[in-house]
Amino acid sequence: MKRMVFAARLLGCASVLVPAAAQAALAPPAPIALDGGPLGPIEINIGADGFGYAMDNAAPGDKSSGFQLQNALIGVSTTTGILRATVRVGAYSGLVLGYPPGSATPGGQNYLPFSGLYAGYLSLVFNSHLTISAGQLGTPEGFESAQDWNNYSIYHSEIAFVEPAQSRGVNASGSYGAFNGVVQLDDGYYTRRLNYLQWLVTYVASPTLSVTLNGASHLGTTGPDVTGIGNLLYNNSSLYGGWVTYTGGNFTVTPEIQYEYTGPIHRYAPQAELAGAAANFTCAVFADYAFGKSPYSLGGFIEYATETPAHRDGNAGDYFGYGPGTNLWGTAITPTWQFKNLFARTDLAFVHINKGTGGITTQVSAIAEVGILY
Repeated sequence: MKRMVFAARLLGCASVLVPAAAQAALAPPAPIALDGGPLGPIEINIGADGFGYAMDNAAPGDKSSGFQLQNALIGVSTTTGILRATVRVGAYSGLVLGYPPGSATPGGQNYLPFSGLYAGYLSLVFNSHLTISAGQLGTPEGFESAQDWNNYSIYHSEIAFVEPAQSRGVNASGSYGAFNGVVQLDDGYYTRRLNYLQWLVTYVASPTLSVTLNGASHLGTTGPDVTGIGNLLYNNSSLYGGWVTYTGGNFTVTPEIQYEYTGPIHRYAPQAELAGAAANFTCAVFADYAFGKSPYSLGGFIEYATETPAHRDGNAGDYFGYGPGTNLWGTAITPTWQFKNLFARTDLAFVHINKGTGGITTQVSAIAEVGILY
């Protein structure tokens, strides 16, 4: 899922450097173009960044400060012909507001273990309106991109935390007039069960306004014995959401909402079960302001998230990792500087967590990040 309690669990749909939906907070450079010989022209994207962080009220066993690599990724794509290929490799970790940083590992813990493979798929590009792809793909859910340099904040929101991440399957993407969208059949939360249907459609009303709806649903029950990044709760969930993006001058704002639901599951008891339905609701407002033609901008978000306490499970897990019934709110503010291929950002954040397991936690954190994009 796009959960990142332990490590990287996010992937953008479109490119290593360009997100599926979010407008990049950092201006990505043009890809490196090379002659691929019999493969034709190819494009290469490279990105790397690292950060130092400090936070109070760290959970037992978590570090309250440190330095680490955030991303080190390279993508290679062929760009001509009806049959095209894309491969992305590297190490990745991510930050979610309210959780400690994960470690940058090859491919991330939810991908092929230590393979370094981040994504790999073949595409049939029939025309400018229709493309069909198959392989290890990004999933279409959510406004936020996998790589923080494409987002308005270094932190990701709780919306991204509960979404599916990279999956294996097949999708069809296309456009018609002011509409564009994706339909994808895959293994959801990396379950290796081809029974999760995801979709996204965007209506571009004007150059300054667009509306996006997305959703996902399981087509069959997935048990607790699968290998992946989810659990009984996630693997059998359905989620629906959407966002609106408005740009006026140097200011961009995007409100987003999302609802996820999982019905009762008894067939795997007593190993794991959901005695009652469970759900979570997440919402956020993302914004970014560019200071004219200067290299500076100011981004961030404010969010609220809650999950129901209605289910009692055996080894089925919960949505946020703090116990059923958790609710939280938080905010992150991110000043950004970019000069050509170099960028530097800081992030000041606060989160208030009312844990379903009992107790209230507040946390203040600060991050300083530097990176390079090619």
